Amino acid sequence: MKKMAVLYVVIILAFIFALSSGAYVAWNVADPEYTCAQCHEIKPTHEKWSKSAHADISCYECHGTAISNGIHSLKEKLGMVVSHFAKDVENRDIKMTEKQVLDVASRCVNCHRAEYSQWKSGAHSTTYANIFEDKVHNRAEKPYWECLRCHGMFYDGNIKDLMDLDGGPDDWKIKDRSQCAVAAVPCLACHQIHMEKKRPPDFKNCAVSETPPDSSSKLSFYARAERSHIPAACLTPIKMYLGGGEIKNSADPAHVLCQQCHSPNWKHEAGSSDDRTPVGAHEGMSCLACHNPHSGSASASCAKCHDVSLEKYRFKKGKCPQFINKAKKTS
Repeated sequence: MKKMAVLYVVIILAFIFALSSGAYVAWNVADPEYTCAQCHEIKPTHEKWSKSAHADISCYECHGTAISNGIHSLKEKLGMVVSHFAKDVENRDIKMTEKQVLDVASRCVNCHRAEYSQWKSGAHSTTYANIFEDKVHNRAEKPYWECLRCHGMFYDGNIKDLMDLDGGPDDWKIKDRSQCAVAAVPCLACHQIHMEKKRPPDFKNCAVSETPPDSSSKLSFYARAERSHIPAACLTPIKMYLGGGEIKNSADPAHVLCQQCHSPNWKHEAGSSDDRTPVGAHEGMSCLACHNPHSGSASASCAKCHDVSLEKYRFKKGKCPQFINKAKKTS
């Protein structure tokens, strides 16, 4: 009798496990309109997703499941359920932590392998340690709160939480050593997952236009202060000056997006601070006319317009023949 009782218990537990597993799988693969979007705070996000280029990708493929990261994700999802019932949560109150952002970014590689490889090889894959523990840079400028605007947009604290700034520049270090290897500029710094599908390019005008076709539809600047994305097309082009006169600055939304971090000083002088506005023969051109948008490399750009069999037009890293930083405008 005891053996039969144990057998019944095992069968019941197995049935409950199978039923729970089936329900769990069904929840993940079902149309989110009948699952995630049933929560009122998720509906606006679901509506954006349904019009985006990712509309044919299930939520869990980017955001993970309740057990995709073990206890951590289970605790996270249970916390969301508790907040849903215990608090008056609205869509604008839902913000991803840096850990969640990095988890999403790590799944981008499943579809965007080439882009991820290019990003990984470029400067935008830099880590917190490379930025904030650079002794040469720290001797010139002490890390301050605004640094996180571009280098650590999703960091969950401020510069004092991140850095131990006691002593001199050579002593400054990141407090939490696990933060050192974290990517400071992840995919979501320039991309918003829930964006409308990109428009088809205008083939009639792209050959004569200085603006790459449809460059803004997949780009969005993450404003740390607002903790939200601003579509690149909504960013205001910056007026630029050189030698006292205004120069042409590309209105390409992708170029304007780059200038949010690669920005000039308060006088808007070309070549000042972190600015890389092209001048001379390249005046008015968009960053994307030369630079690979993910790696930042411009090594293949010269051949687009010039005869690279000639030495003067061969690409030299850091020494573009027509771009002279901080040069004076000539008449």
